Amino acid sequence: MKQLRFGIIAAIIIVSAMFILPVQVQAAAPAADITQSTQFSGTGYESFSFLQNGETGDFCISGEDTQITLENSAGMAQLYLLFDMEYGAYTVTDLATGKSFTAGNNGFLHEYIDLQAQFGEKPTSVTISFDTGSVQLSEISVYAEGILPDTVQVWENSLEGKTDLLLFSTHGDDEHLYFAGLLPKYAGQLQYGVQVVYFTDHRNDTNERTHEMLNGLWNVGVRAYPVFGSFADFRVDSLSGTYERYQNQYNTTQEQMLAFVVEQIRRFRPIVGVGHDLAGEYGHGMHQVYADLLTKAVEITKDPEQFPESAKKYGAWEMQKLYLHLYEENPIVLDYDQPLSAFDGLSAFQVSQQLGFPSHKSQQWPMFVTWIYGENRDITRATQIETYNPAHFGLYASKVGADENKNDFFENVLTYAQQEQLEQERLEQERLEQERLEQERLEQERLEQERLEQERLEQERLEQERLEQERLGRERQERQARERRQRMIYASIGAAIMVIGIAALLLYKKLRRK
Repeated sequence: MKQLRFGIIAAIIIVSAMFILPVQVQAAAPAADITQSTQFSGTGYESFSFLQNGETGDFCISGEDTQITLENSAGMAQLYLLFDMEYGAYTVTDLATGKSFTAGNNGFLHEYIDLQAQFGEKPTSVTISFDTGSVQLSEISVYAEGILPDTVQVWENSLEGKTDLLLFSTHGDDEHLYFAGLLPKYAGQLQYGVQVVYFTDHRNDTNERTHEMLNGLWNVGVRAYPVFGSFADFRVDSLSGTYERYQNQYNTTQEQMLAFVVEQIRRFRPIVGVGHDLAGEYGHGMHQVYADLLTKAVEITKDPEQFPESAKKYGAWEMQKLYLHLYEENPIVLDYDQPLSAFDGLSAFQVSQQLGFPSHKSQQWPMFVTWIYGENRDITRATQIETYNPAHFGLYASKVGADENKNDFFENVLTYAQQEQLEQERLEQERLEQERLEQERLEQERLEQERLEQERLEQERLEQERLEQERLGRERQERQARERRQRMIYASIGAAIMVIGIAALLLYKKLRRK
């Protein structure tokens, strides 16, 4: 009987596993790309085939009131849209139910949409409506449910008001060249709040590079959407010459550029700022300008009277530390050559070298390729780079004193998360202390109640004793009174007997005389 019972239990377990295991495998399965089996139609474009051809550089500009309908009988769980220019809000509607929601509020160029989460099910037909102006789109990828491929970028909002490290990168590719190793280490491995602000979006030349910038950041672990400055991209190898060209050719003043940098610092409220070499690394004037503006802005941002518009919008702010690449005073050297668990053992430098810089396909120029890979592709460590070494910085400004260990941007300061943790620990300590004090208060109350109860009981005991004494006293008095009464009665009886006896004797004597 016992063997039969065990057999039945084992059978139940096996059958249950047969139902459970496929669900677990399905939940962990990659999301199938069903773009090619999805029908595209609508208005605004003459043809919609360009949205499915896989050519991310193939962008088209629509007419007004563009609507794109996607249909797939298997159900569509996830969408990934690539814009050539930021558009803004648009509407996604499930045609079967009429339900809709607004997407695109953040204006991301690479936008992920979870249809299944929004609608509660996988729709078989949806319409994407762009109600105002033209739309510049490149691709719309459609996925079934499951784990997305690494190429799909699910961007988070920019780190407004809570940035640990703000990197001021002039161009798209500088962040993987002259700051190589920084983003993989601090954003990818340490998970600090890292925000990148580019000085130029390169769109005076091409739109292609903004996509390379996003791809590069994503590949090295950055998840906060970057800021693309709109200043023109060109090269003049001097600080003054670059300022002059901005003024003369683009009608852009130094004041306007400084206002931009000041606003970014006030907006993101970074703990640490990192910028270019004052000499522009290899002499690039735009690098020099961005570094120069940063050194001016670091003093201005704390003064609400300067650039009052951004001060009113975001408040005044003062960074705790500012580092400049290759700055010779208060130098530090970062270790970018240790293997990182977040990148399967690649070092921070190797991640920038192998995953970040290659994302910038348009920038694979010999001078950059040779600098980061070496003449014979033999550079694998940051320490091998002799000129413009990406691990060498100097502390330009500090509210917390000089570094002692000289190997970490965050020496002597805490990230927002660390501050929050300390605050939570402080609040927890306060809570525990309040609990302790409350327990002490309750214990004191209990002891006081016990004391009062003891006093009450003692008073009752004393009262009982007093009452008992009174009772005993009354009983004694009553007994004594009874005894007195008895004595008086006995005395009276005795006196009466005596009187009677005397009277009887006298009577006897009188009778005898007769």
